[in-house]
Amino acid sequence: MLRVCVGRLQWRDSSVEQIAETSVDQTEYPIAHSTRSRTSSPDAIGRTNKGAYVAANQAVEFDAGTSLSTVTSCDLHPQTTELRMKLASAAGVHNDAKDEFEVFDASVVVRHMPIVLFTDDVDEQRVWYNGSVVNGHVKVPQKPADVRAKPPILMSPAYLGFAVEPYEKRYLHFAGVGMLFARPRGASFMQPSIDTMLVCLGLKRLFERDGAPEVRRAIDIGCGSGFLGKFAAAWAPGRGPLDMTLVDIDAGAADFCQSPGFAAPSTGAEGRPVVWHHRTCDAVELLQSDSDYDLLISNPPYIPTKREVRGEEALNARSGFWEGVGLVVHLLKLIASDQAVAGAHLVLALSSLTLTAPVVRRTLDAAKDEGCRIRVLVEREIGWKAWYAGSGSTDHLLAVGKDCSERRKIGGCEFFVGATSPGDARFVETRGFDVRYGYHWHVAYVLEVTRVC
Repeated sequence: MLRVCVGRLQWRDSSVEQIAETSVDQTEYPIAHSTRSRTSSPDAIGRTNKGAYVAANQAVEFDAGTSLSTVTSCDLHPQTTELRMKLASAAGVHNDAKDEFEVFDASVVVRHMPIVLFTDDVDEQRVWYNGSVVNGHVKVPQKPADVRAKPPILMSPAYLGFAVEPYEKRYLHFAGVGMLFARPRGASFMQPSIDTMLVCLGLKRLFERDGAPEVRRAIDIGCGSGFLGKFAAAWAPGRGPLDMTLVDIDAGAADFCQSPGFAAPSTGAEGRPVVWHHRTCDAVELLQSDSDYDLLISNPPYIPTKREVRGEEALNARSGFWEGVGLVVHLLKLIASDQAVAGAHLVLALSSLTLTAPVVRRTLDAAKDEGCRIRVLVEREIGWKAWYAGSGSTDHLLAVGKDCSERRKIGGCEFFVGATSPGDARFVETRGFDVRYGYHWHVAYVLEVTRVC
């Protein structure tokens, strides 16, 4: 048992009577659930009740072998995090995972899988190879992460020895939201990517700022794994029930998003009920019949085709793996039109690659002229595997001249346009990565586009 008393720490298991005993200060450390906490496990907080305090002469007990991150699987008061750090150090336990992990149905058991965690500003990715799920609880090895990518430039940083295929199970986690993902057999939607994490970061920034929008109905367009929709459901402020729609043309997406590995929460921020809707159809057609959403989220295909870069109109049909900016243009036009509800917010992923298409630049400018407010929530330089993204030569997507180092003003914001070659990163923090792996560089953006008028 791990017995924690203010003034003393002891760690015991079946074979060792006492591994460590140390002093901690006499500060009262509140153990209180955050208003957005979705799960409450009595086992996770031992003998301490909600709102109770770890104070002088009080103790909290946990099962031996329980990870400290699982021990604190509820959101804790910042002082409690300080206590947890002291306990970990005193017990000789070192673990880079210090966030609330999802609790799945007790029937969920995975003996071996990687755990992939992103820090709260997506400035570091941490991977443990030998994670597991036992009776629905995520278990992290009690050691530092096997892989640490800072800054993370790809979901699978093969240059550090880690890669994960779409069909391989992994636990993915960011800012209190996680899922046990493996793409279902026969499905073809994209697995969660670094873009997914950056859009979640954009949503987090939107929801945390003063004057954050109250969300009544939200939709994740081209949802794939549904991670964006799940994150929004957990974080979106508002009163009363939240309607969350996940739509994708791939039936496998709906299958996964209703599986135990997705673990759809029934409540969100401040305990508000979440009502889930799953649609397998063309999102454009769905929005034509029902656009009454105050939050639209999408990480769509955003790499222009050669025809789009040459100035032709946006294409809805994709000619390659993730080509075609038709959905990007459609969503921007939708939010700027009378079809969208007043005050609706679009949180949209695109990239400096996307902006090589004149039609995208024109559409952003037109949205601003029509009264939309455009803000950049996230700007991050990331790697681009140009050898399989798109068809044939990718020279049409490379920045030339001043675009290599200077931003352009588009839609009232400053953006980089185009990709740069291996070894020519624009940002200081991404320079110096080994160019032997051939990554090109592009700048990922998460935009907030709001219909003001």
